[in-house]
Amino acid sequence: MAFKQDLSCFSFTCSAQSEELTSRLKHSNKILLPPSVLYALNEQKQLENGDIMFFKVTNKELNFGQVCGVHEFSAPPAICHVPYHVMDNLAIMEGSTVEIEKVCPVKGTYIKLRPHETAFINLHDPKAILEKIMSKDYPVVTEGQTIEIYYEALKKTFRIDIVAAKPAEIISIINTDLNVDFDTPRDYVEPKKPSPPPSPKIPSPGICKIKSLVVKHNLKVCVVQLPNNLFHSLEKVGD
Repeated sequence: MAFKQDLSCFSFTCSAQSEELTSRLKHSNKILLPPSVLYALNEQKQLENGDIMFFKVTNKELNFGQVCGVHEFSAPPAICHVPYHVMDNLAIMEGSTVEIEKVCPVKGTYIKLRPHETAFINLHDPKAILEKIMSKDYPVVTEGQTIEIYYEALKKTFRIDIVAAKPAEIISIINTDLNVDFDTPRDYVEPKKPSPPPSPKIPSPGICKIKSLVVKHNLKVCVVQLPNNLFHSLEKVGD
């Protein structure tokens, strides 16, 4: 039988934990649970050696939850501490009662990510950056959800959508070979194609046109127009 328990939920802002710990966990999906959960798991023989343990945190009013990894069993009695962005995604208020349920997600083989900002794709080796940060802060991911990663070198937070995950919607990315693809960033704008240069003007071939023919005082006056020039020619008319 799956382990379940109700706890009061608070963000790390309301935690008495060290600032170093809360700063490290607020941009993750790792939670803190009370030691009583660890004791209960031991009594039910549900403790596992090795990999991190995972729990689904559920908003009981909406029956909507998200799977998180456990960082430590060091929260106060009857309380769980959850990153604020996870609480926000689940519409959980400070002090609300949530249900935690132990789960065992499958190991992932593939993930497709969509950054909200093109600036992330333009970083040097964004895949290596993600691998380092996610393996530390996001041991489990869920298709359709958005994660926040903090890039220390720029002191900047990036939001990234989990577009697809295989072989299941919820996957563990700890100690597994994971293929990563990127989708087009949300803010990407297709560059405008340059306008074609204007066509060169080709001059018209030379054309002679008789504008007028006037007979006056035994003279025939011909006005002839050539390209870019105007000539007058006079021709004497014989008797």
